[in-house]
Amino acid sequence: MPYKHRVFLNPQAKQSKSIDELHVYLDGDGTPWRGSRIAEDPSPRNPLVLKMMEQDQAPAILLGRPCYYQLNWSKLCNNTLWTSHRYANAIVDSMLTALNHWLSARKIEHLVLIGFSGGGALATLLAPHLDKTSTIVTIAANLDIKAWSDYHGYLQLSGSLNPMTDAHIPSTIRQIHLAGLKDTNVPPEIVESFSITQKNALYLAQPEYTHSCCWTEIWPEILKTYLKP
Repeated sequence: MPYKHRVFLNPQAKQSKSIDELHVYLDGDGTPWRGSRIAEDPSPRNPLVLKMMEQDQAPAILLGRPCYYQLNWSKLCNNTLWTSHRYANAIVDSMLTALNHWLSARKIEHLVLIGFSGGGALATLLAPHLDKTSTIVTIAANLDIKAWSDYHGYLQLSGSLNPMTDAHIPSTIRQIHLAGLKDTNVPPEIVESFSITQKNALYLAQPEYTHSCCWTEIWPEILKTYLKP
């Protein structure tokens, strides 16, 4: 594993090494840029995903990306890993290795990957390589990076995988994709267009929601309705 990762655990995950269903949270892209300059530390400034995990009564962890959460000065880190290569093969492979290492010390029956924004993109890219994955849940996720870059007029993320073309998710994995109809960062059309290409996917649109508001309000109900307690 070339990169270091931070892993945050909720109390339920800390208390047991035998877990029926583990929820693995993946945070968004954080702060790749500070104005027109590339950020030195890309870590998220908004603790939205940690707040969502706090509401989760199931065993849950947050798996950090390489170079995030104050690891930006670690060996091999460079700013392409949170800009053009933020969803690169190297990122996916390192996250798989880190997660499998954590799982190896525990008995886990099922995995649920839960990703916000860019974390949703990574969830779709990770899931096919984890044989215990039963469900993917994405929230306001960038599931077509070409369409997203075109929408904003950004340069393409040239070193990254694109979920729309590179996430080969088997039909045995259930997918739930949430989108805010007032999201101007990841337009709901991007989420919906990905969802309709999938064989076992549910698209859930929230009329009044933006990119980061107000997912914590609906999250307990999503967990209760679609996932195990």
